Amino acid sequence: MRIFALLAAAGVLAAEPKLVWRGPNVTLLGGPSKDGAWLSYVDSGELAVRDLHSDRTVFLTRKAAGSKEFAYFSVISRDAKRVAYAWFNDRGFYELRAANLDGTAVEVLYSNEEAGFVQPCAWTPDGKQILTLLFRKDNISQIVMMPSEGGAPLVLRSLNWVYPKRMDLSPDGRHIVYDSFASDDTGDRTIFLLSVDGTKETKLISERGNHLFPLWTPDGKGIVFASDSGNGMSARILEMADGKPAGRPRELAANLGRFVPLGITSSGGYYYGLRSGGTDVYVSGNARPVSMRFPDRNRAPAWSPDGRWLAYLSRRGSENFGQESRVIVLRSVQGGEEKEVGAKLAHLESLSWSPDGKAIVVRGSDRQGRGGLYRVDIETGGTKALVWDEAAGFRGLDGGLPAYLKGDELRTTESVLATCEKGRAFAADGSRFAALCGKRSIVSYIDGKTRTWEAPVADPMELAWVPGADAFVVGDGRQLWRVPFEGAAEKLDLPEDRIPGISVHPNGKAIAYTAGSAQSEIWCLQLGK
Repeated sequence: MRIFALLAAAGVLAAEPKLVWRGPNVTLLGGPSKDGAWLSYVDSGELAVRDLHSDRTVFLTRKAAGSKEFAYFSVISRDAKRVAYAWFNDRGFYELRAANLDGTAVEVLYSNEEAGFVQPCAWTPDGKQILTLLFRKDNISQIVMMPSEGGAPLVLRSLNWVYPKRMDLSPDGRHIVYDSFASDDTGDRTIFLLSVDGTKETKLISERGNHLFPLWTPDGKGIVFASDSGNGMSARILEMADGKPAGRPRELAANLGRFVPLGITSSGGYYYGLRSGGTDVYVSGNARPVSMRFPDRNRAPAWSPDGRWLAYLSRRGSENFGQESRVIVLRSVQGGEEKEVGAKLAHLESLSWSPDGKAIVVRGSDRQGRGGLYRVDIETGGTKALVWDEAAGFRGLDGGLPAYLKGDELRTTESVLATCEKGRAFAADGSRFAALCGKRSIVSYIDGKTRTWEAPVADPMELAWVPGADAFVVGDGRQLWRVPFEGAAEKLDLPEDRIPGISVHPNGKAIAYTAGSAQSEIWCLQLGK
């Protein structure tokens, strides 16, 4: 903490960082009110605000029982009387809503299925408009001003498929800061300044590295942002004068870890979320992770058809609110050497090998925001779309056909193989298919015939065949069971902190799985005068 003491002595910071909130309910989808009294967040899909003086929680939304709706990003108005928030509705898209801080007067401000996703970012000083990000179904993101009493948005800037990770409005309401890609040939982000009428845009930082999550200081004379130049994430400040940089960025705090800025109060309280812990890939019978090269960043294992390689996803780059930047790692079982496959995709979620071992089928989304299934060549990283789908709600994946479960259909890229009411997960073993259907039924499809078993867990979500055997592996994200065609199910001994996602070795004995846990904390760094 010596560095914080030195910065405080120099007047850059007023004090060392202070822990505000730690616990299982912490989420990083909101931010503090300007007066520092409240923090908006999401609790079990409901929008809530936390009283930062008494730790009291007030829920602003109440979903109906069984509803699939949920709250997402939110921002509190400057006078701390209203909250604007994104709400995923029962029609399957996000809309912009607002409510009083006590949960009354809930209003739908904007609802357009073509917009798809909305993210409120900042209120204007007079409270009449809300700086909002729209991400349309045609993969165009837009910076807009949304009337706070409802009405058509005013589009200030369209960014094709690129979307800012953070936008903020200056205290005088004249300028917007946001992050975007620095150029077309790099993945680095930098900070841009946009006039509130959308007519003038300026790149503020030209230094190499990732510069993102910009926020205005309370007096409008500086922009605080996160910076990742390869030596860890730090908080930096760029002083501003008359809408122009006044000097070079200065460092506020180095090596803050996996932090996500949330907002700055009127008194200079810089609130940020800090993530700790993580997940790693393990193989049954071994207590050590398969790799320590990038600890706490690994998940979603998949054995190669010959069992010689284990593929998994590994997080890279800076932290984010939601989706992470991931690469495919291939690890040799015998020699332990690793190589990375740089798939040309924006997000990767799960993996399955092709039968010849030359490619991996990935569930994720491309750099135009299109969700689907993609074939990635493991030698070149060449990426080819197999299926594009707006919802990308695939559950289970077999790289051979490829085959997957979508809705109530068990299908390939060409045809429907079978139907599965309320399908939960899918698995394949050559020409044999199986799915979790209904509440807890395991249904097999072999040579045109079906057979049903009851899963030994109440809420199954994982399913895999045991290669070379008439048996399944079934799990609920924690417990894992071996279910044979004939005879009693057997509970497998795996850690309690295991999370969903397994792969059974071709020999039918070893199981690769993901285990670990991550937690989020809220911290505050008091800026100097």
